[in-house]
Amino acid sequence: MFTKSHSIRPTFSRDIRALLRIQGVMNASHFMTVPLLALHMSMTLHFSAAALATVMSANLVSAQVLPLMTGAVADRFGSRRMMALGLWLRGLGFLGFGMTNDASAWVCFAFVAGSGVACYEGGLYGVLGRQPKATLSALFATNNQMLNLGTAVGPIIGGLAGLADARFAFAGSALLFGLLGAVVFRLNVEVSEISDRRPVLSSLRAAATHRGLWRLILVALPWFFLFPQLYVAFPLYAGRLAGPHAASAVYVVNGAIGLTFMLSMKRWLVRMNPMTATLYAYLAAAIAFASVAIFDGVVWFLLFIAAYTVIETIMLPALETMTASLATDGSQGTFFGALSAIGALGGAAGYYAGSWLILNGTSHQTWALFGSVGVVGFVTSALILPTIPRQVLLD
Repeated sequence: MFTKSHSIRPTFSRDIRALLRIQGVMNASHFMTVPLLALHMSMTLHFSAAALATVMSANLVSAQVLPLMTGAVADRFGSRRMMALGLWLRGLGFLGFGMTNDASAWVCFAFVAGSGVACYEGGLYGVLGRQPKATLSALFATNNQMLNLGTAVGPIIGGLAGLADARFAFAGSALLFGLLGAVVFRLNVEVSEISDRRPVLSSLRAAATHRGLWRLILVALPWFFLFPQLYVAFPLYAGRLAGPHAASAVYVVNGAIGLTFMLSMKRWLVRMNPMTATLYAYLAAAIAFASVAIFDGVVWFLLFIAAYTVIETIMLPALETMTASLATDGSQGTFFGALSAIGALGGAAGYYAGSWLILNGTSHQTWALFGSVGVVGFVTSALILPTIPRQVLLD
């Protein structure tokens, strides 16, 4: 099993602290636009369910498959330029969303934006994964805290811009990503990478042959199916219940609850065994998703979003901590990329299933299916996690 470190409040370097702050601003920029994407495509551009899902899947597949290569490249040649390139590509993709109404062009720009995510996260998680093992739980908890801060602030700004025209939000995100890319390019985050850089093929081989990583991937797949609903099923369902601006409320609740929970429970989260956290997060997800099939109305749905956010705040740092703990020295970016690439299969299925169910299925069918996926995740975790070799987070 994975054990927890005694280091609850570790000291991070100045550049790591800067990266964590950038994570908050980056996610604010991201969520300035994301609440508007599905609704803009559905209600303004009148894209079909298939076109909507294809746009979202193009973004997801590029964002989650390409990190397998971008992570390996960052492991070999360094992370700073890869992260800066990623932010600039994301800016280009969001700029494109505001410049065209053509579905095919949206697919292309979604792929560009997703490629930016792949470059940025391929470099970022390689850097974070190289930090001392004693700090990993606290590091990924703090990372999640900063992401939640951005999730709380971004939708408010994007919602105000969207009152006039969603394209203003797209342009604002593009500008902010461009500025963040320039900031990252000036950081000195590669000092710790020089001594342990590994050839690309060596890193890919290490990830491909690591049984513990593949077991963890199997455990994570149901979550990769459920997580994309935050971008498709949640805003579309909220829009159906209470109008288009309810989508922004989903993300404000998601960010505010996530930040509050992280601030109040961070010590407990850092100490909690990530295997145990994953197991019970799946059980809670099964119950929470199924409850929406039973109780209707916007108030209950926002309560569900609050519960989902707590689950997400537990699940993501747990999976990231286990991935970093399993990773071979010098191949951290590649291990995160492998998890992300295989997870894209579950994510793409989640996008298509979520889009189709919300637009064509009944509420009971939609949320009962999501709840059953949570059950699959719980059973898979109970069977597989105990078989992963013991990893001790050493100082």
